[in-house]
Amino acid sequence: MKKPKAPRVPVLESAFEVNLPKLLSAVKASGRPEVVLVDGDEHTVAVVAETRLAVHLGGRVWMANIMAVPCLNSRLRPLLKCPRAHEGNFQSLYWRRGELACRHCHALRYRSNLAAGAAGRARLTRYRLLQNMGGQPGDVMPSRLPRAWRKRYRTLADRLCKVSTIHYDQVRFQLEKNHIKERGKRNSAAQNRDDITHNSAS
Repeated sequence: MKKPKAPRVPVLESAFEVNLPKLLSAVKASGRPEVVLVDGDEHTVAVVAETRLAVHLGGRVWMANIMAVPCLNSRLRPLLKCPRAHEGNFQSLYWRRGELACRHCHALRYRSNLAAGAAGRARLTRYRLLQNMGGQPGDVMPSRLPRAWRKRYRTLADRLCKVSTIHYDQVRFQLEKNHIKERGKRNSAAQNRDDITHNSAS
């Protein structure tokens, strides 16, 4: 009897993100309170006021209050209040299953937090680095993109070498482990055949 599959854990990368610092930066650059939000294939419009954010998602307008939270050096940091009105202010809200809320309300996690050990995190880091460098998942070391900074490319290349070493060491270890296991099975099967042959002869 097959065991039922475990439910898929929702991750932040699969939800539509409404990030306040990015919105404020776009408003400052354009000089207009209306901003077009793009996350993958999803597009929508948001309007940023001094104390409130309005964003059109799922056929309706969602409102979120912008709170000025004191931080270091007597500065004020703008953060979003979750529409569920619980304690806590957030830099980002997420649209998922017809609701705009914080990551705690949606029980969202980062993929890296779900990775099984350092090798899994290294694999995810390697995938993201390849994307940032303009490469494909199967590339060993992408070429430097035109007009890309050489110093930044060298930094990313060094990081890619380190995480690739961790990733491929784990792959090599797993292959060797599987090989030892298969060799043990073959030796056991050969020993059983020898025992059967010896018993038949006697």
